Amino acid sequence: MHDLVIIGGGAAGQAAAMYARGKELDFLLIADRLGGRVERPAPADRDYLVGNILVHYDGPDADDEENLLIGSSVVHRFARQLRDQRDYILQDRARAVRRDGDGFVVDTERSGPVAACAVIVATGATPRRHPHLNGNAALLTELGHGTTQHRSTLTGKHVAIVGETAQALHSAAEFAASALQVYLLLPGAGAADRSEVALLRQRPNIAVLPGYQVVDVVTERARRVLVIRRGDEVSRLVVDAAFADLGYEPASGLLHGLGVTGAGGFVRVDRDHATSVPGLFAAGDVTMPAGEQVLTAIGDGARAARSAHFYLLTRPVQPVMR
Repeated sequence: MHDLVIIGGGAAGQAAAMYARGKELDFLLIADRLGGRVERPAPADRDYLVGNILVHYDGPDADDEENLLIGSSVVHRFARQLRDQRDYILQDRARAVRRDGDGFVVDTERSGPVAACAVIVATGATPRRHPHLNGNAALLTELGHGTTQHRSTLTGKHVAIVGETAQALHSAAEFAASALQVYLLLPGAGAADRSEVALLRQRPNIAVLPGYQVVDVVTERARRVLVIRRGDEVSRLVVDAAFADLGYEPASGLLHGLGVTGAGGFVRVDRDHATSVPGLFAAGDVTMPAGEQVLTAIGDGARAARSAHFYLLTRPVQPVMR
């Protein structure tokens, strides 16, 4: 039986694994692959066609890599270190977590059951797709973790944001600092009454459009054209960039029957990332009703691992039967 099983190879799961490694725990990280939703780095020592120019990429410069250890760069560094610890990584998919006495069993697709005294679930969440756009949904860029990254390219531009999540509202305020005009489309009519929306209305370059649904998106002359509808009213909104954040679907199905999920299927945790089941912890996007930054997930994973370590240190020791 392992001390700790960590499920998920994203930022939170890798941070938990690095903490467990530092505490010399007998842990196992179960994941299809390391990295989660973080963009994979380009393979080194290969030729890439950039426009009409063939570029040879030797790999990241060592000095640059040290200076850019934020967000995804940290996750890539974790991944490289964890791959050297093959005994601690199981490349598989966890299907279910169930109680077994005072411990847990994690059922996997290909490797059978794995027993552990404690479990950290860091399986993440996937963005909800727009229900009406089908193939054109790709023309609405996912806000995800990259608001700051996008903001730097939007100076003096017209921007549309579709969604009423906390991330969508936050991004509208952040984009307004540099964009010429921000259109915030709120599909649900009730969202217009929220206090955060009232504050956004005070910004002269934010136009709030409540009750509008996006029914189509096309590209015209390198610009995005959103066909929007409210009731019988149909109009076109021409912008330089269009983003969407319609919320997330947490990957929490493997916890079915344990009673630890709440609204929207997100895992309920306390400030120490503990669930209501002793020994079961969760971290990262699977616990959050909105997309968060990679660095936030890293902090979550480390705190969950710290809590799991304390649980292991203080859990009652079962007497040895003779």
